[in-house]
Amino acid sequence: MTRLGRMLIVDDERSELEVLTKYFETQGYAVSTAADGHEAAAAFTRQRPDVVLLDMRMPGMDGLQVLKRLREVDADVAVIMVTANEDLELARETLTVGAFDYVAKPFDFEHLARAVSAAVVHSARPPSLGDPAPAPRDVWSRLATDVFRVVRSMSTEARASTGARLEDAVLEAARQAMAGRSADAGRQLAEIELLVGVATGLGDLSMTARSTIDAALKTAHTALPTR
Repeated sequence: MTRLGRMLIVDDERSELEVLTKYFETQGYAVSTAADGHEAAAAFTRQRPDVVLLDMRMPGMDGLQVLKRLREVDADVAVIMVTANEDLELARETLTVGAFDYVAKPFDFEHLARAVSAAVVHSARPPSLGDPAPAPRDVWSRLATDVFRVVRSMSTEARASTGARLEDAVLEAARQAMAGRSADAGRQLAEIELLVGVATGLGDLSMTARSTIDAALKTAHTALPTR
């Protein structure tokens, strides 16, 4: 099976580790686990993952401390914090420390999968020598981040319809572009433009939000090589 990326899942509850590991391995990720902060730091050093799923509440070194430790080792790795509902305010604060995103328990696995996919896009490395030359990574990271932030501000009903499709399309566009498949990436950008138009017409997107996505789309189109 082609691996979508490498994940490190950190949680002191064995049942959580087992459920998350099984789910993401089924999705196509190579998963390693750690039961506490010290194990996480060691596992991270052995093999840099593309994304870290990090529980906030752990004995000893808590999630915030682990986040700071990992960011000292690698300032670019994407870390998604896992929190209980009562810790949401603290989870939001971790974004200022360097977390890529946060998700709450109990898990909405569809939302969790999208968050992880966005994190992998953000964390993607340049291709090896001989691979097709992709568009610059930061262009696609910006587009994905802008779309996800806009979708997060949409109503629940809108997120479940056009919002979910926007997230899927931007992630696929980024994956295709970074694999050097510019024609496929271009088709996904056209899909995003269509969905943005529909969402605006339905009143699901403000003009400010649309302008944000339009600017990122323009940059992404420019980054695609022309034939």
